[in-house]
This record gives sequence, C-alpha cells and structure tokens, in this order.
Amino acid sequence: MLELFAGGVELTVGTVAERLGIGQSNASQQLALLRRGGLLTSRKDGKQVRYRVDTPAVERSLTELQNYLRTCCPPTKGDAAGA
Repeated sequence: MLELFAGGVELTVGTVAERLGIGQSNASQQLALLRRGGLLTSRKDGKQVRYRVDTPAVERSLTELQNYLRTCCPPTKGDAAGA
C-alpha cells in the first residue's frame, strides 16, 4: 500500500481502494492505521480526505531504527556492511 504514495503523491481512500482492488472500508481502515503509526498524514479537501507519506516522520523513524540496530546488533566482520 505504501508504494502507492511514492514520489509524494496524495491519494484518496477511493483511489487507494481502486488501485489495490480492495473495498473502501478496508482501505480506510488500513490508511487510518498507517496514519496513527506516523507513516501517513492526511488533510481534508472538501468532502475527501487526502493521504500522503509523512516524510519527516518516516525519516526520523528510520534514523531511530538505524541507531537501535547499531547498538543492539553491530555488524560483524563477516557481514557485507562490516567489511
């Protein structure tokens, strides 16, 4: 689902549902979860709600994950990242 938002596009629930071949109710529930999880942001546009990736929040989350992984699971000499 997140791939639909590549490039910073804004999409409505109906568009997401259509592109994924799922019901609008299901799409709406999934979008709400992604918004609550901080991956998407939304704005009201008349009667429609438009969703897009919350880029700053995603970048912060990825940085936190990278920092955590460096602490808990540093690469070993045999790893490609550690070579």
